[in-house]
Amino acid sequence: MIVIRAPPMTTGPSILIVAGEASADLHGAKVMAALKAHRPDAQVFGIGGSAMRAEGLDAIAHAEQISVAGLTEVLFALPRVLGIMRRLLKAASERRPSVAILIDLPDFNMRVAKRLKKLGVPVVYYISPQIWAWRQGRIKQIKELVSQMLVVLPFEQSFYTERGVRARFVGHPLVEELPAQANRGDSRDALGLPSSQGPVVAVLPGSRMQEVNRHLPTMLQALQLLKRRFPDLVAVLPIASTIPRALIDKMVEKVTVPITLVEGRSTEALVASDAAIVCSGTATLQTALLSRPMVVVYRVSWLTYHILKRLIKVAHISLVNLIAGHTVVPELVQHEFTAARVEKELSTLLADSVTRVRLNQDFANVRKQLGGVGTAQRVAEVLETYLPEPNRGDGNAPTTGRLWG
Repeated sequence: MIVIRAPPMTTGPSILIVAGEASADLHGAKVMAALKAHRPDAQVFGIGGSAMRAEGLDAIAHAEQISVAGLTEVLFALPRVLGIMRRLLKAASERRPSVAILIDLPDFNMRVAKRLKKLGVPVVYYISPQIWAWRQGRIKQIKELVSQMLVVLPFEQSFYTERGVRARFVGHPLVEELPAQANRGDSRDALGLPSSQGPVVAVLPGSRMQEVNRHLPTMLQALQLLKRRFPDLVAVLPIASTIPRALIDKMVEKVTVPITLVEGRSTEALVASDAAIVCSGTATLQTALLSRPMVVVYRVSWLTYHILKRLIKVAHISLVNLIAGHTVVPELVQHEFTAARVEKELSTLLADSVTRVRLNQDFANVRKQLGGVGTAQRVAEVLETYLPEPNRGDGNAPTTGRLWG
């Protein structure tokens, strides 16, 4: 009897991916979609949020389970997070991925990278830890564990290459997410802002409880002062999903300036505004890409400030000024962050047309430096260099076991 055996089922290369926050989940999903267009045989597993799972991620755990902020919260979550890391590494040991792409989240991802190194899995790190600002001693560990660093800020590439780390600037994903020109009137209507002839100020106090508690009261005091010069002033305050609405309600209830509270929708709030008060962080870059004048603020505890003051190695705290290489927008940090100083800076931004023209030119230059569209495609191109050639046994499209969904 002649037995005809079916050819063995072929599977594509395996890729491990880790994203632990909402923004990283969106970036990871776009990379998966870009890679899918060229390598539909790839099988991606790891940790991600809803966006990555929608792209076909075989999730070992959900991003929300490892994204923890605050010392007490971290201590309580530590057993769970370590358990997830063990499951992830067990899966990596069994599946032997061709490459791992780790997105941001350095405290978790650098520990994962150390274990992957022992397994012989090359690590591509997307969105660098801000070691150029502080804790530069970590460069030695990155050089040892990371095969290639994909950076989103233009000055980061030279920082790494000068220190012997293979790095590539792939552009910033925010560039294609935020339009250079957006309709202010449409956004005001969409947010239900009161009709007024006065200016609209967006208030972005931060996405962490500590940031809101330290920033928002002073921001609100500044609005009260600003109202004396601009009686028809109105404000819009997007509330991050990590902040209880009740906390914001309690803070704004005694303010006489009309303030529209919205859940999320920070982009629309910024588009609707004439100027903004912004907590230092990625939101400053978001504001610049939308060409909105801003005052950047930040405050930490007294002890933290004096420790960081000795550790931080850069001249500016806002990404806008760091990318520009000079002071584009005012930064009010710690004791300089007062209601009177914020009011003074905002008054200039709202009343001085020459300042606004100069800012628009500076913001356009920042956008230009951040690269054009196609960040996810460039990341996918790098990942493809680590993958084996597609298995095309019959000359047709690759046959796979589990596709991308």
